[in-house]
Amino acid sequence: MMKKVFAVVCTLALAGGVLAGCSGNSDNAEKKSDSAATEQKAAATDEVKAPESDVAMKYITPADAEANLDSSDYVFIDLRKAGHIKGAIAADMDACKGGDFQNGVDTMKAALKDATGSENGADKKLVLICYSGKSYAQAGTNVLSAIGANMDNVFTLE
Repeated sequence: MMKKVFAVVCTLALAGGVLAGCSGNSDNAEKKSDSAATEQKAAATDEVKAPESDVAMKYITPADAEANLDSSDYVFIDLRKAGHIKGAIAADMDACKGGDFQNGVDTMKAALKDATGSENGADKKLVLICYSGKSYAQAGTNVLSAIGANMDNVFTLE
């Protein structure tokens, strides 16, 4: 019984110390330091900011997509974490969907540069493929808009 009481007291004391340490004014110096480090990192990696609201998505039917599978004007981009469609380029938007927008930007730029020679897809028609046509496609659409893709040429597979 004494061990349990001791464990509870220690846990409460530790939690209190952590909470007190997190709420003090001494954090301002750390926040300023962290902010400066983040700004330096952003400048070094050409950070791209996420749009303030979701960019409107346009859709392409499976039949229209299939009709253009062999067209050099179309680039199919599989945004899923695994199970990519043969012939599509892979641009995993999992981290981006989870809140790491810069990861999505870096992933998309690299995938498009390899496939098209341009970091924003140039004037290719970009067809986004995801699990349901919703969250991963929205992340991909937001990223493409932020990196300057021609949004008239960005479609999500229905």
